[in-house]
Amino acid sequence: MKILVAALLAATAAPAVAQPATPFQAADIYDLAMVTGPLVSPDGSRVLYQRTTFDRGLDRRMNELWLAHLDPSGKIIDRRLLVARDVGPRQAQWSPDGSRIAYVAQALGKAQIHVLALADGVGRAITTGETAPSQIRWSPDGRRIAYVGRIEAKPASIKGMPDKPKGTESAPDAKIIDDLFWRADGAGEIKPGATHLFVADAATGAITQLTVGEKDQVNDDGGIAWTADGRAIVAPFGKDPVNGPREIDLYLYEAKVGDGGKVWPAVQLTSRPGSEYAPEVSPDGKTVAFLGTPASDQFYDMPELWTTGATPGGVITHLSKALDRPVAGMDWAADGRSLTILYNDEGTQRVARVDAASGATTILVPSVGGTRLYLPSSGGQASCVADLCAFTSAHTDRPAGLGIARGTVQTDLLDVNAQWAATRRAARIEEINVASRADGKRVQGWIAFPPDFDAKKKYPIILDIHGGPNSDYGPFFSVTHALYAAAGYLVLYTNPRGSIGYGNAFANAITNAYPGQDHDDLMTMVDELANRPYADARNLFIGGGSGGGVLTLWAIGKEPDKFRAAVALRPVVDWTNQVTTSDGTSFFMKHWMGATPWDKPELYFSRSPFSLAGQIRTPTLLITGESDFRTPIAQTEQMFGALKLRGVDAEMIRLPGAGHGMGRPSQWLQSILAPIDWFNERKAK
Repeated sequence: MKILVAALLAATAAPAVAQPATPFQAADIYDLAMVTGPLVSPDGSRVLYQRTTFDRGLDRRMNELWLAHLDPSGKIIDRRLLVARDVGPRQAQWSPDGSRIAYVAQALGKAQIHVLALADGVGRAITTGETAPSQIRWSPDGRRIAYVGRIEAKPASIKGMPDKPKGTESAPDAKIIDDLFWRADGAGEIKPGATHLFVADAATGAITQLTVGEKDQVNDDGGIAWTADGRAIVAPFGKDPVNGPREIDLYLYEAKVGDGGKVWPAVQLTSRPGSEYAPEVSPDGKTVAFLGTPASDQFYDMPELWTTGATPGGVITHLSKALDRPVAGMDWAADGRSLTILYNDEGTQRVARVDAASGATTILVPSVGGTRLYLPSSGGQASCVADLCAFTSAHTDRPAGLGIARGTVQTDLLDVNAQWAATRRAARIEEINVASRADGKRVQGWIAFPPDFDAKKKYPIILDIHGGPNSDYGPFFSVTHALYAAAGYLVLYTNPRGSIGYGNAFANAITNAYPGQDHDDLMTMVDELANRPYADARNLFIGGGSGGGVLTLWAIGKEPDKFRAAVALRPVVDWTNQVTTSDGTSFFMKHWMGATPWDKPELYFSRSPFSLAGQIRTPTLLITGESDFRTPIAQTEQMFGALKLRGVDAEMIRLPGAGHGMGRPSQWLQSILAPIDWFNERKAK
């Protein structure tokens, strides 16, 4: 009876009153979801994708693996969870017949390859070792899975040390390091060992090691591919990363071993000066497509699409020459007559079909959404089979969902944030273009307006500068800009020279000139917006991370009275420090600086923001992760110390355990909210 009465009362109660929408709030990060890594099945009827969320209790980014079913028109008719977030599924790959999925996930605390048969829906680990498998690829017959892994070596020790008594609290052993690349951002210190190529039997888990040696035999990134007959694997390898960090060639590795475990030596497939990576073999096995660029002395090597024969000495064809845009990914069509590519173009990414003979392109998906989320960079993902494409969808007011298109027509969209977005008032994003004061070059950017924007009022401006510097911003939702706008700021973000997606010449306009006229591009943007009637020109603020931190410090050194306050996140301060202590030492020295710091110390000093430390008067906040090995925190400490010694209003925020990506969700928020507070306190009233 009590249940019946309660039900009657509920049925007759007044309908709930809808709550008014509010601007984005910091805690919203834990309510967001995002689609990443869509992958269409071989028959085009299903799509694998990752659903990313942010767990408040664990304070971590979490991934689940989902499966969506499509009807013949390209509509999503069903979706289900395949692998839960507690094991961190990633790198999912369809078997050639579409009946199984291989992926990497945690098993007993270690990353292992798993195989899941869709008929039973249960994934099982097929590897058990310590190699941390990556870059997994099914063989054409679906019987084997190739992967790259690392075999650790015994650490070196100091000779003559007495044994440690049991039960005592001895100091840890000394770390003896003889490898220039001894640590990597996001991974930490790299234990001694070598990277090798392996093949696992998909049914039994039996492992075959295809390479041997105490040194790396294959790159730990850059993709691998099977030849069409399943006899060999194509993979990139740079033999001398110290002296040739961009000298990467493709090699053919036999996918079997001989009698007694004999390993066949790799055969070099490409030998031109420059880089070749991300190989994909054509369906008929005769052609290898790859990304890369010829050797040059320029700042940026734009990745483009090339093809060559499947045997050494083949002619290399520049297939995307007419496009003049960086290509981020590609795959062959089943008939081998074309490829689909994902490429950057003016702040976004697009999917296009490229004719394998002529290089002619046809756009299939005009905008693919970025999935960085912390900042509005491009960098989404897409997958196509026949005329069906799945891609991360582009939005200005919410993170990426799952887009589906047939041909050039979008047929469906899975919006994983629809319910949340209905409760929020988003920042409106508007494009802005200027002619740079330096030389008249067109510079593109965007403005994110406060959610309650009123053109009759005046608003302070934050110029936020992207890193890279060969990267970009675009018209996408981001946590940083959503919070900046919600705090009442006009958020100006732009793609100065050096940015990608505007052609090779524009990206390389900073060769031997970084920083340089990119500063003029940025200041032209600021002046344009500051002159608008709704802008408060008394309250200009500036900030940026990594390369954006470089340009922030450069700007307040060159124009010390222009901005009320500045925030530099994970900046390069001193190029000598950068080329000798970061995780990309030889690359930065050879390709960004073009000389050694001991041969040209004046060059290094003149291009370092530290050279302007004596001119900076702008109140400056510096934020860096204590485990950032891309732009190590010693540089942040260096600038902080200089500014404090000069009496400049300065503060340093250190994020424990955070790398260059700014760490865990709460650390993202700290790196955003601290600048807002810094700016708020220094506004002109």
